[in-house]
Amino acid sequence: MSSLNAGQSLGVGQELKSDNGAYSLTLQQDGNLVLNEGGKAVWAAMTNGSGAVRADVQEDGNFVVYKENNEPVWASQTSGNSGVRLTVQDDRNVVLYAGDRAVWATDTAVAQTEAPAAPAEPAPAPAEPAPPAPPAPRTHTVAPGDSLWAIAERIYGDGNQYQRIADANGIANPDLIHPGQVLTLP
Repeated sequence: MSSLNAGQSLGVGQELKSDNGAYSLTLQQDGNLVLNEGGKAVWAAMTNGSGAVRADVQEDGNFVVYKENNEPVWASQTSGNSGVRLTVQDDRNVVLYAGDRAVWATDTAVAQTEAPAAPAEPAPAPAEPAPPAPPAPRTHTVAPGDSLWAIAERIYGDGNQYQRIADANGIANPDLIHPGQVLTLP
């Protein structure tokens, strides 16, 4: 199974696998939600040791990791979206979709390679080199005591830039971030 729909959960020890079988999203015994490639972690919610027991794709559009007492320990901060589904894709990205629109992702996609076809004729020389790939997005994992203001001050040298981070991550309330949350830095 590569997807969870709204109202479905991933329990401790359960995993979602990409259709090609190369990638898996697992809620580990230690409570950490981890995306693996060949047994190597490529993304984590940093919830290890939190006592997390399930990861819910909620009807309100939020993807949340909960402790047994229903206390959240990590969330995608995407409430307000309906008809969501979480998918582990064949490109190594885990994406939360609302309809056809991506509302959250691990940003771990890799370029997919296809088997080369037998050349019928020599290919013409390219006219221009391909443009360079865009840089990979920077991320920051929220530590205890972090605030968007403090993160913006460290990254941009100006705490007033906190709204850039909030906007890039769909955070409606800039005062509500959680340790272990992975933020994309624009």
